[in-house]
Amino acid sequence: MSAPGELAVLSGVILDAGLKATLMMGAASALSLLLGRSGAWASASVRHAVWAASLGCLPVLPWMAHRRGALIAVDAPWVFQLWAVGAALAAVPLLLGLLRLAWLRREATPGPGGVLYHPRLAGPVTWGLLRPVVLLPAAARDWAGPIRDAALAHERAHIARRDWPVHIAAWCVCVLFWFHPAVWLARRRLAQEAEHAADDAVLAQGVRPSDYASLLVGLAQGGQPRVALGVARSPVGQRVQAVLGTRSRGSRRWPIWLLALLLAGLSLPALGAWPTWTAPQDTLTCQ
Repeated sequence: MSAPGELAVLSGVILDAGLKATLMMGAASALSLLLGRSGAWASASVRHAVWAASLGCLPVLPWMAHRRGALIAVDAPWVFQLWAVGAALAAVPLLLGLLRLAWLRREATPGPGGVLYHPRLAGPVTWGLLRPVVLLPAAARDWAGPIRDAALAHERAHIARRDWPVHIAAWCVCVLFWFHPAVWLARRRLAQEAEHAADDAVLAQGVRPSDYASLLVGLAQGGQPRVALGVARSPVGQRVQAVLGTRSRGSRRWPIWLLALLLAGLSLPALGAWPTWTAPQDTLTCQ
């Protein structure tokens, strides 16, 4: 009998983390659905916090799996090699998107209030961590005042909520779990809930729902960088229905963050130590 090589251990880590990520994403989906039907807890901000906390816990799973070492090894080094290639390819759209944002900022024209304008942009977007950028299409200079104000309120709501850093962190998690469709679906749901929550923040400022719905429809056809956040980032039909409907629009997220972190603190150790399988050591060879 010989000790398994590192590639065998890493292959086991990928498989173990993927299986356990399925359980976490299933739990997040169930919790989001339950909260969506529970009155005061039905706000988009709450559902966004659920998805953010769940995705944030996923990178812990490979670390916990690796701690089990040889016990989790799988004599299939190609698993890790395939994962490495896939992760590199999955990172390409993210890197290209960030480069495009840098290009947009460099080519943009400054306007009043620190807002930037770009002629090749179809709709408002925002991004940035320490120095957030709000970028509007050049045509926005001719928008009616209430429309421009509503669009800016939406982008500034993203900044106040720190949605963009969460969005990028979720994309990095997707690079790590590129092979898992439920993780990509969770990132999509996270982005959609961020847009709904920003819409709720605009309506909380007194904007008429019908006027704001018209703005969303008008901007729905505009293409935007996927790594940015903006007014037209998620399906317009769902957002218009949410804007015109009657539902909770609360913005308090800290209770659900505390609940999610508490549940993660209780479940992650047990989930990480759960022996999905025990490698037959006598069948492993050094890689």
